[in-house]
Amino acid sequence: MNLIKQTLGRNVSHLSGVATYRLVCIAFVLATMLLSGCALTTEERFLAMKQDGGTQGFTPVSFGAAPPLVGMLRAQKSTQNAPDNLWVVIEGDGRAWLNMREPSFDPTPVDAAGWRLAKGISKSTVLYLARPCQYISQVELDACSIDDWTSARFAEKWVGRLNAAINEAKRTTRAKNIVLAGYSGGGVMAALIAARRDDVAMLITVASPLDHAAWTTYHRVSPLTGSLNALEVRERLFRLPQIHVVGDDDKVVPPVLLQNFLRAYPTDAPAELVILPGVDHRMRTPIDLSRIRSSRSLLPSIDGRDTYP
Repeated sequence: MNLIKQTLGRNVSHLSGVATYRLVCIAFVLATMLLSGCALTTEERFLAMKQDGGTQGFTPVSFGAAPPLVGMLRAQKSTQNAPDNLWVVIEGDGRAWLNMREPSFDPTPVDAAGWRLAKGISKSTVLYLARPCQYISQVELDACSIDDWTSARFAEKWVGRLNAAINEAKRTTRAKNIVLAGYSGGGVMAALIAARRDDVAMLITVASPLDHAAWTTYHRVSPLTGSLNALEVRERLFRLPQIHVVGDDDKVVPPVLLQNFLRAYPTDAPAELVILPGVDHRMRTPIDLSRIRSSRSLLPSIDGRDTYP
């Protein structure tokens, strides 16, 4: 910061906090050429994602229009055999609110935990899906309303559109089945989509408030009117293999909410709750979801049972 003041002059001290932050980001980008930490606009954040993903075999994809759903796809390199599974990772709610009272005007995440999870999946065909109205231009964003990332963030229209995008990606990759995963609100979306498909091999949620009515009640905030609730389709998930991951220090989605959601499952349901010690809602710890799936017999289940002995 002192270097910036020396470079720009003493008047920098009179700038607003937002303006100062932007100057810090500009200086950092110019100095390090790393956009991902200090992207100043939605377009720059998506550009950083494309550059980052390009080094790992991901290419940008877009589904539909007005507004489009965007994401990143890493297809299997070999064209001889179709992949058994297409891994789908759905992003969280992003920057839905500026604070407890003010909604954001752009829900694009500043710290995209869902994207980190997607990149961490090893040796698989992976589709990362941003949530509706994320990572799009201002012109495209005009087709959205604030309800689309606040009270109606899980509306039927968005569940249907995400499901259609997954169908298109499955056709493109010729995958046989889907492994559905999602971070935070993306896990709610994943559960809602899983309940209406017959090709889901597994459901994985990470820090996800599956019963959002219980979640809003817990935090004493406005209910998500206009949104579907995974609680309403929970019985359709009973026989689907699933793992729900949450941090022990998560204050946004505390483990008790997941425990309450899973308590109604049959005792022989193939469902597990994994609580990560010392991890909060940001999920900064590296997680390879494919390893969690393959080693699920070693993970604790709800009520201390070993679902897979």
